[in-house]
Amino acid sequence: MDRVAPFKQMESRILKMKAELEQRYKIDLANEISRLKEFEVSRIRMEEAARYRDKMESFRSEMEQMHLDKIKELKLRETNAMDRLRQKELEVEKAAFEHR
Repeated sequence: MDRVAPFKQMESRILKMKAELEQRYKIDLANEISRLKEFEVSRIRMEEAARYRDKMESFRSEMEQMHLDKIKELKLRETNAMDRLRQKELEVEKAAFEHR
């Protein structure tokens, strides 16, 4: 029986070490899972922010183009109106000249 006692003590120490290692493994695993979750949430937030920035830039560009198109249209209308006004003035001057 005395020969078995050292093996029992060794087995007891091995089982204790195994339990400690398993506990440490569980803690490390929980920490790693938590870290990965935080990383994924951060990555998703960054992707959403980039998508939002792209969408806002696209909207801004679209609004800017609409503004430029509107200015171009208004300038054309102004030019046409000025041309018509000059034509009317010429007609009035011509009629006034002929009437004299």
